[in-house]
Amino acid sequence: MFGKGVRIMERLYFELKNQRIYYFVPPAILFILLPLTVLAAIKSGAGFSEFATISQLLIPGFAPWWPLFILKEYLNSPGKELLFVHKFSNKDSLFFRMIILWALFVLHVAIVFFYFSFLFDFVWFLFTAVVIQSLFMTALAYFLSLLFQNTFVPLIINFAYISIFILVLFYSPLSIFINYPLYNAGSLGKSIVVTSIAFTLFYGGYQMEKRLFKNSI
Repeated sequence: MFGKGVRIMERLYFELKNQRIYYFVPPAILFILLPLTVLAAIKSGAGFSEFATISQLLIPGFAPWWPLFILKEYLNSPGKELLFVHKFSNKDSLFFRMIILWALFVLHVAIVFFYFSFLFDFVWFLFTAVVIQSLFMTALAYFLSLLFQNTFVPLIINFAYISIFILVLFYSPLSIFINYPLYNAGSLGKSIVVTSIAFTLFYGGYQMEKRLFKNSI
């Protein structure tokens, strides 16, 4: 059992390594672009609200980045059926990869928010919100990728959703983003609904993945 787990993690490591320069896009966003953008906003007189908007614009949008590039190898590449055949166990599923990659992304986000905790109060409520939003965007990318058997459409939908509901329709009830002050646990009420939808999308995606696996053997 332990040996299988090691092989699965090694396989995921090589899949990430195979992304080459594209692997570094989320770290560059989190550790370079986000801090520089927030510091520039602070210098111009912005406060916590602007920080919350910038965080919700940049963080959830890049949460599906690693997952989509891994899904691309299984859904877009020639001979993709063979990749579904060679699975070690249920833990070697694409669904399991999505959860691990989301957790890895959250670890990066936590490091950034530890720095921001010295600049703003109540930062960990916003952290909770963007972590859940990132879960939703990862689940949506996973579901749509398996639904369309393609990763290009989910990538476009991902950035279109972020752009529309942050920059244009921030106050829409269809938005997963929080547009009011995040000063206590009660302000995370919307996140409960977003989490439920994310789990539903993961479940639907996993059912489609199982059918793909059965059709490949």
